[in-house]
Amino acid sequence: MPWSIRILRAFLGVTFVFAGVQKFLDPNFFRAGGGDYIGTELAGFATGTPAAPLMRVLEHAPVLTGIAIALVEIAVGLATLAGIGMLAASLVGFGINAVLWLSATWHTRPYFLGSDSIYAVAWLALAAGIVQVEHARRGRVAGPIERIDGISRREFARGSLIAGVAVALGVASKALAGPPTSSGLGNLADPARRSAARSSAPGSTAAPTATPTPTTPGRVLTTLDALPVGRAVGFTDPQVGPAVVLRLANDQVVAYSRACTHEGCLVGYDQSSEILVCPCHGAEFDPAHQAAAIAGPTQTPLESVKVVVDRPTGDVILPS
Repeated sequence: MPWSIRILRAFLGVTFVFAGVQKFLDPNFFRAGGGDYIGTELAGFATGTPAAPLMRVLEHAPVLTGIAIALVEIAVGLATLAGIGMLAASLVGFGINAVLWLSATWHTRPYFLGSDSIYAVAWLALAAGIVQVEHARRGRVAGPIERIDGISRREFARGSLIAGVAVALGVASKALAGPPTSSGLGNLADPARRSAARSSAPGSTAAPTATPTPTTPGRVLTTLDALPVGRAVGFTDPQVGPAVVLRLANDQVVAYSRACTHEGCLVGYDQSSEILVCPCHGAEFDPAHQAAAIAGPTQTPLESVKVVVDRPTGDVILPS
């Protein structure tokens, strides 16, 4: 096999094994609410892409979909490296990257900045090279080998070995995964419990007190008592959909749409760095500076959502 094909085999094989193992090593990939949750990614990939119908079907079983993708990636990578069923592995690899091209990186502009397009072409090039090599070898195949349903016993055993190693790698990687972390978006405070929370606060008396009436009309999202500085909670805005409200300082509360301006995936909040992060392609937004894009494949800030703090009550209100 020429060195051009060997180099391509090595690159694609190692990349796919790494991609599959990385999914099992990520403690948030299979956990709902995690910053890298597969369900969130599938929802984002369905936004305005040709593969949207398929993404919406896969959304119904996100964890099973994630496990299947990771195992197939590992198996394809191992088969490519080991030279087992390389043509089939190449075509499966092409199919995976073609689907990702039509979903995950469909909105990437210009198109050549999206890696899935070149990966799809690379898999096709590898498949074409394998066909050429096999065509040159025709007539030099050894004598007949006993078959099992059209597949030789040796091929069946080698394929089974690849499948077993892929599963073993997945299990081992999952065992080594670190502790899960959340998307940084807590639950909305229940406005009905405001008086109970205030009465149980340090220094408060057991006697019930009247809850002040908000002076700003609108929907109460949370309270300053339930939203410490540096924290965020998610909510749904009637106009922009999923959104997030953040308390940047004692007297500063802001809110933004959670739809990433790259491809629509829902961003999460990294409490340690106090930035909003997209789990799909790594876009980052700074909520302290009008949610400006500070990293990743987009330069467009998140859409702002107007919220106000009702001073007499401490309520954070989405005006009506």
